[in-house]
Amino acid sequence: MTLGSSQFVFKSWSVTKTHALQLLAVVAAIFLSSVFTRECIAAPVLNSMQTAEQWEQIAKIRQQIAINHEVQSGNIANGNRSNSLDAGDLLDLAGDEKFLAAENYHKASQEWDKAATAYTSAGASQEAKIARDNMKAASAAAKRALTDGVYLHMKAKEQYEGTNNLIKQLDALEKAARNLERLSCGFAQCVNSLF
Repeated sequence: MTLGSSQFVFKSWSVTKTHALQLLAVVAAIFLSSVFTRECIAAPVLNSMQTAEQWEQIAKIRQQIAINHEVQSGNIANGNRSNSLDAGDLLDLAGDEKFLAAENYHKASQEWDKAATAYTSAGASQEAKIARDNMKAASAAAKRALTDGVYLHMKAKEQYEGTNNLIKQLDALEKAARNLERLSCGFAQCVNSLF
């Protein structure tokens, strides 16, 4: 190896300062590329986790809203709403609350599905499984609330028959039919017709 003014010689291979700088630039580029690639790969995973957590939070809020509607339905059905309403009106209102509960359980189910998808994208398989289980539970709760609503609306119709109130009978029957349609065709196909 001889040292010259601008050359290093290694067994018949010479490297000039220009070549050394180019080699250093390539090494630096490879290093920086690997750092940024790692950041780019980590960013979507982090973003997917944040997205999943946001969907999960929304699902939990929707479930709480649904639970509150079910509690309200029970309060109304037990006559805790108003002394000025007759039994048919109380039962009909309780059925309406069950419908609102079912809608929110259904929305929660959709949000749990989105959370499960995002968790899966982030590689969080345990969280994805929990989200899918919660999705199934919310869907079952929606069906149960719809079934309860049908029962309450039919009981309201019976009360309206006793008072010969045809308009309220028809209204209660419409609501019972709406709930039954949702049960048979699912929310996705029937969601366009609220009340």
